[in-house]
Parts: sequence; C-alpha cells; structure tokens
Amino acid sequence: MFARGLRCTRCRAEWDLGPYFRGCPDCHDALEVVYKEAAVRSVVSLEMWARRPATVWRFAELLPLRAGGERVTLGEGGTPMIQLPRSEENPLPFLYLQNETVNPTYAFKDRFHAVSISMARQLGFDGVVCSTTGNHGMSAAAYAARARMRCVVLADPRAPAVQRDWMRLFGATVIVEMNRKPPLQAFVEEHGWYPSTYMTPMPVSTPYGVEGYKTMAYEAVLALGRAPDHYLFPVAAGDGLYGPWKGFQELYRLGLTRTLPRMHGVQAAGANPIVEAIGQGLDDVPVHPGPDTVALSIADDTGGRIALQAIRDSGGTAVEVTDAAIIEAVHRAARVGMSPEPASAASLAGAWRLADQGIIEPGDFVVCCITGAGPKWPGVMSGRVPGEELVNPGRAAIRRLMTRD
Repeated sequence: MFARGLRCTRCRAEWDLGPYFRGCPDCHDALEVVYKEAAVRSVVSLEMWARRPATVWRFAELLPLRAGGERVTLGEGGTPMIQLPRSEENPLPFLYLQNETVNPTYAFKDRFHAVSISMARQLGFDGVVCSTTGNHGMSAAAYAARARMRCVVLADPRAPAVQRDWMRLFGATVIVEMNRKPPLQAFVEEHGWYPSTYMTPMPVSTPYGVEGYKTMAYEAVLALGRAPDHYLFPVAAGDGLYGPWKGFQELYRLGLTRTLPRMHGVQAAGANPIVEAIGQGLDDVPVHPGPDTVALSIADDTGGRIALQAIRDSGGTAVEVTDAAIIEAVHRAARVGMSPEPASAASLAGAWRLADQGIIEPGDFVVCCITGAGPKWPGVMSGRVPGEELVNPGRAAIRRLMTRD
C-alpha cells in the first residue's frame, strides 16, 4: 500500500488514514489522501496500467485501499473517450467527450462510491448515508448493496422518481427531504454512519471518494497519449473538478505526463456561486440563494473552496451557461449519438463559449466530462424533443417515408 495518510488542503497538517468526517482536526478544511510518490514512481508506468483490466482498480497504487483489502466494484471506469466531429456546430477539431454514462449506474459517481464504500468497509462501518439530487444516491445505493451494507439516501424532492425507485430497488431507505444537511450530520455524528458524500463543503464529508474521481484524469492521459490542454467539468460542490486535477498533478509529479491542463468549471447561469467567486476573486464560495436551472445535478447553492483552488492553480476559469445553451448542447450531442443529461451537457456548452471567447483555441486538445446519462432524467426533456411520434400513421404515410429522398 502506497497511501501515506491524509493531508489538509489548507493548513497542510497530516494525519493517519481514518474516519475524519469533519475535515482537518486543526483547521476544519478538506482532507485529501497523499501517497509515497517516490515509491510509486519506481513501480508504475502508463503501459503497465494500460495492460490491466479497465476499471478504476487498475490504478491501485494510487488508491487508498490497503493491499488485500476488499474492493467493492461493479466494473466502473474504463469509459470511452469520444472525439466529436468538426462541423459548423463544433469548431474544435480536437474536442473529446469523456463518456461517464456507460458506468454501472450511468454516471461518474460510480468511481466515487467504488473507492468510498471500499474504504467504509476497511474502516469497519456497516451503514452508509448520503445526500443526493439523483445520480449520487442511485450510485451509493448500488455500491452499498454490493458491499452488503445498510444505506440511507437523503433525496432532494426534485430528484427523478425513476432514480428514487432504483435506490429502493437496490435496498436503500430513501428519505425525501429538501433540507438534507441536518439529518446527514445527525446520521454521521450521532449514530456512527459513514458519509459517502462530498469532500466539501461541510458539515460532514469524506476524503476518499474523490480518489475515485481522479482516475478520470489517468484515463484521459491513457486515451489521448498526453494530458489535454483544457479539461471542462460541470460543477456543483466541486469534488468532480478537483478530483481530476489531483490526478493530473500526480501524473505530472510522477513523470507520466509532461504538461498539465487548464481546469474549467462550468455552471448554469441560475446556479453559479463558483463563477461568482472566481469573477470576484473570493477566497471562499458564496451562497447563491434560490438556485434555479434545468440542470438539477449542478444546482447547488454553494460549493467547496477546493474547486476554486483547482481552477486557479491550473490557470483555468469558471464559466456560466444559460439553460437554453445547455438544452442546445443536449440536442447537438444527440445528433452525433450521445445522450448527456443537462448538467453534463453544460460542460460542452462551456467549451463552445470559451472557444467564442478565445480562451480555447482551435488546435487545443479539449476534454469535456459527460458525467451522467440523459435517460435518467426523463422529465427534463419532456416537451424539449423535436418532431412528433407517428401513431398508427397508415400505409400511405409509411410509403411516403420509404420513398422520401
């Protein structure tokens, strides 16, 4: 095992691996896992990782589970990198979509829970609790079922009913609650449940799930043969952006890539606290009251400081896109066979906006993370799909379709 322990992302204090769910004991900021990188450097290579089965666990040397520990896995990771054809709609010839929709529960959250719930088992927990707008809870329920653990999901009432049904099918208890932070805190601090939830913001957190997110960076480098110039991620709390940035930095320090990408956070115009923080030069993310967007997965009212850190350290930026631009990105992706949920399509809309601004140039290698699948959000696209179904159209109409040039 190469994990050295935990380190605070603000004060840099270090701690042993353990159940630190209130952040750093000294300053209460976010903790992250650190590794014995000199030892890792002597044993790993991109070629070695490429030869292993394509799951997150091929990168075991840079994951916190101890050697011989039980891996909770459903085959997550190894997702395809799809190059979008250049067209009038897409002026970027090297624009790639990292298609996380093909994970076991059709979202990037499966990487998070594979590592997070494996660590819950290692630390001796038998109950998992999380907060969700949909994707996160469905994934947590699936991985808790695989780990034979109890699971409680605190679900936003706007989370799609189909996803809440699947949570219950996996065996989770679903509590529909708008104000989810107080019960989440009570489950963890008063009753000893494991929070398989965000790295920040508080009140409670886990440092382990983001280690699954960082494997998206490893796979991007394996797929492209290099680090991209720009990496775009739809941002809510910010863990999903910070995880790949952590991964790219580790690869760089290990000498496995020569460059680092600029990390760009994309938010909806109606839920943009990280955009506000970057634009105003703030040290922490403000609260954006009453977030309102079609992209519920990124409709948080605030976010974590670590997202600001990733954006600034990488030389990136945060950009907002309108709901109309998000839905148009869904349609454009569909025209080339992709099915992103609206929150995922925000990253694509963000790439085109940054291209219009000259921040992304035509020759740049650009990766947009497609975090979740559109069919999991059936109500969102209702009334936004072009054309009409032909119901019992009759043979004459069918013949006209057959002979149409």
